[in-house]
Amino acid sequence: MIELKPDMKTVVGEPKLIFQKVGKAEGTGFEGHEFFEASSIRKINDTYYFIYSSINGHELCYATSKSPTGGFVYGGTIISNGDLYINGCSSDRDAYNYIGNNHGSIVEVEGKWYVFYHRQTNRHHYSRQALAEPIEIKEDGSIPQVELTSSGLNNGPLKGTGEYEARIACHLMSANGAGRYGVYFGNITFKNHPYFTQSGKDRENNPTQYIANMRDGSIAGFKYFMISDLQGISVCVRGNASGYMLVSTGLYSEPIAKVRIEPSKVFTCINSGINIKNGRQALYFTYKGSGKLDFKSFVLS
Repeated sequence: MIELKPDMKTVVGEPKLIFQKVGKAEGTGFEGHEFFEASSIRKINDTYYFIYSSINGHELCYATSKSPTGGFVYGGTIISNGDLYINGCSSDRDAYNYIGNNHGSIVEVEGKWYVFYHRQTNRHHYSRQALAEPIEIKEDGSIPQVELTSSGLNNGPLKGTGEYEARIACHLMSANGAGRYGVYFGNITFKNHPYFTQSGKDRENNPTQYIANMRDGSIAGFKYFMISDLQGISVCVRGNASGYMLVSTGLYSEPIAKVRIEPSKVFTCINSGINIKNGRQALYFTYKGSGKLDFKSFVLS
């Protein structure tokens, strides 16, 4: 860092290193979460929050100090775009969503704080989908890691009725787990893995986004919905798939609905009854069968 005079042009003193690089951070408290890039500072009350992307890539971390010129203490992970750490795991394969680099920061909107970040689409880390989650800044100044959800800026569960696009899934993985996109972390082949994509070029108007390439054991998870007397569910899919879409309220939990899937060249909505309790619920869709399918949306009725 380097301090500027009030004219915002003239520097005061010499540049000062406020974080040690990888391999030089022993004893600093930043070990394993050293600074990599994408930094910004927010002042909240009398504390400066240094938000950054760590060497792990998939996480946004924070450090705090009473001064912007140094003395920062590592605080923790705010969010991981694979829900790592918060799920008790740290390896790429154990991520609940395909991971890659992550950039963003925290912003106050109408008295509430949010973390804005991104994840990857189209099976590489250069295509990115912007996301946001509400965060809590505790009285002691700490920020607990928040989980990925499909609710975003909704400030609570989504309504338990209506149509929802599959692209808002917060969790996505194959039968063999997920993995990391990017050129820096090995050569993983994602040919048999599901992924977020769209038809045609990227565009702001009338996008047609969906989850592609769901094969046997692929899982798409959505959090959360406020369920009230839900009677039926339908999934809108296409592909050469033949099998079932199993719906549950938790990862690897018992199905509460079973939707028969048959081959179709166009997106087709298929209905099923559902047995689900009222209240705040997650929905997980697991494909079991042969072939592969594209998952466009589902309808709660």
